Amino acid sequence: MADNRGTEAYDLSLFEPKPAKIVELKPNKKLIKAQKKKAKIQSILNTMATLSVAALTVTVLGLMLASRIRMTELDSAINAREEQLVVLQSEETRLSDELARKVSAKSVEEYAQNTLGMQKIESYQVEYISVESGDKVELAAEDNGSILESIGSAISNFFAQLAYLFE
Repeated sequence: MADNRGTEAYDLSLFEPKPAKIVELKPNKKLIKAQKKKAKIQSILNTMATLSVAALTVTVLGLMLASRIRMTELDSAINAREEQLVVLQSEETRLSDELARKVSAKSVEEYAQNTLGMQKIESYQVEYISVESGDKVELAAEDNGSILESIGSAISNFFAQLAYLFE
């Protein structure tokens, strides 16, 4: 045996770590069912979230469009009112000038003389009157009857007013 010293081979593969054997397990039916249910719920939630975002987007866009339309309508109404205001202001200026011409002292005097046949007042037509130094007020004397008489008259006045209302 001494002759074989350098010729023997060593098997080092025996010392290398061996990979673990993979054993295929049977699928757990409860676990698969739970995963399918979870995936289904997640799919529904994703669909609902997508629809909610889409609906919100459509709503916001619709509201923006409606507000733009309303703003355009209001702008056109404002422009129409401003045009009407300009027309009315010019009409007001024209009418004010016409009124000023008609009520001027000269035109009133001409109208009174020519149309109505009036004349200016003469000094002999003026007559002055005199009034006493103060105004006088006379009050009727109050009838101070008994309390029963005043209550009776108040009741009769009340019923008279009621009869008058229902006639």
